[in-house]
Amino acid sequence: MEDDYRFRAPITSALRRKSPFAGLLEHMKRVKKCIEVLREGLKEYYNGNFEKFSETAKKVSKIEHEADLIKGNIRAHLPKSILMPVDKGQFQWLLREQDAILDHAENLAEMLDMRHTKIPEELRGLFIEHLEKVMETVIAMEGAMSRFRILLETSFVTKERDMVKKKIHEVHRKEWEADQIKYKLTREIYKMENKLKPMDEYHLLKIADWVDDIADHAENVADLIRSMIAR
Repeated sequence: MEDDYRFRAPITSALRRKSPFAGLLEHMKRVKKCIEVLREGLKEYYNGNFEKFSETAKKVSKIEHEADLIKGNIRAHLPKSILMPVDKGQFQWLLREQDAILDHAENLAEMLDMRHTKIPEELRGLFIEHLEKVMETVIAMEGAMSRFRILLETSFVTKERDMVKKKIHEVHRKEWEADQIKYKLTREIYKMENKLKPMDEYHLLKIADWVDDIADHAENVADLIRSMIAR
């Protein structure tokens, strides 16, 4: 529904009354929504429905803009004199890396919408399998962030710290699995080298790279959370 993507003005004023971590989770909601939209759009792209993917690119750009407004508000209202439960510099890096997922998703959607490359039928299954594993990595990252919020609220109790570490490990495992599928996909593309036009081959390889980069950024977020709880 269109309302899902429309920026609501009260967000800015509401965030002023919240902690930076509440704002971080608000930003994370946009990351999750963006990735969900991109996931469905990429499936359409892989199946050759390029016209429908153009709508996805517009939606992704709109969500990225909403997230940028939230990010700006967080940065503008970080506590200056009140101690935060974690290092402020690390918090800002975490926000930056989380935002990189959105930036990358927007760039990916725009680049794919500029050149519509037909995915060979024999490769579609691998492309979709890789996409799903990348999205699982982002979902696992969101889970780690949610547990991290609980850890902060419970003053770093050992049980909650262990739960966060477990979630971080899950992110790493999902990212590794995504890499393995990407390597397999890359090999299969090269095997079809004699059947593909040079630019089509190049673009297929870039699509695999661009999608995989999303999982890399999700792993970076998990690594930053791990460094913030190492105390």
